[in-house]
Amino acid sequence: MDMRRREFFGIVGGAAAWPAVARAQQPVPVIAILGSGAADASSSKTQMELLRAGMRELGLVEGKNYVFETRWADSDSSRFPALAIELLALHPAAVVVSTNLAVTTVQSLSRTVPIVGTSLNAPLAVGLVASLSRPGGNITGVSTMADELVFKLVEIMREILPREHNLTVMFNPTNSSNPVMLNALTSRLANTELAIGSVAVRSPADLDAAFGEVSRQHPGALIVPTDNSLQGLADTIIARALAQQVPVFGSFSLRFAQAGALIDYTRDPKEAYQSSARLLKKFSTAPPLPISPSSSRTNTPWWSTSKRRKCLASKFHRRCSLAPTK
Repeated sequence: MDMRRREFFGIVGGAAAWPAVARAQQPVPVIAILGSGAADASSSKTQMELLRAGMRELGLVEGKNYVFETRWADSDSSRFPALAIELLALHPAAVVVSTNLAVTTVQSLSRTVPIVGTSLNAPLAVGLVASLSRPGGNITGVSTMADELVFKLVEIMREILPREHNLTVMFNPTNSSNPVMLNALTSRLANTELAIGSVAVRSPADLDAAFGEVSRQHPGALIVPTDNSLQGLADTIIARALAQQVPVFGSFSLRFAQAGALIDYTRDPKEAYQSSARLLKKFSTAPPLPISPSSSRTNTPWWSTSKRRKCLASKFHRRCSLAPTK
């Protein structure tokens, strides 16, 4: 009888331990990163550093609370589909992206895995979402407000270079927001003394032809609107522009100014990645939920950055100031 009781309580005790064992054996959530640039590009390294810092500030430990799986497109958006398939095969808690094309690529493959954009341009204007407060679908993230930034860049250019009346916009046509911003800028400048030209860069292979066209247009300034693939090529773009004695105005980050751009006017990247980290914490720590119109994952509000940073750079002088948006 005593032996039977011991066997019974041994079974009960073992069963009671099962939940703890199951919890201990649960895998660490995977956060997938579909990057636009190259893994060794300074802009890519900065983005990862900022994202890791945002996660640490929330008390999340890499390797314990989450792991990153990264794939980089080397500024060639045609690589997005294959890389996205690789990442989704890992069953991630969320996929982090930085361009609109990366969003649509991932969403074409999955309508259930949350997609978090760290810096997406004009999500309303390009039709990614119907509302920033109730976006629907599986997309959320941080809006760069880049359409406003490109207008400000031109204002700054006119203040610094009042005698220049020609500018060229270098844009990425595979990023749906870039043509939208180019069209808006062209419309705004239609009744001014400024003449605007454009050159398209889809991948690094387009740079030779693009700068051949820049040489032909001979602009007083080169404007580069926000695009992560172009940001990954910042060193090359700026070096080639300066070789033609064309000052560059961009809206990326301090790194763009450090590479030699005359002006960089952008959102505060730290604030953007802190917001992205908050969204990732939600998706990586919450239990899996089905995606449906009423799901909290389908209507996760977007964040917008409220701070802007202007950096002025020259060969011998760099100055950076941070100020809230007016």
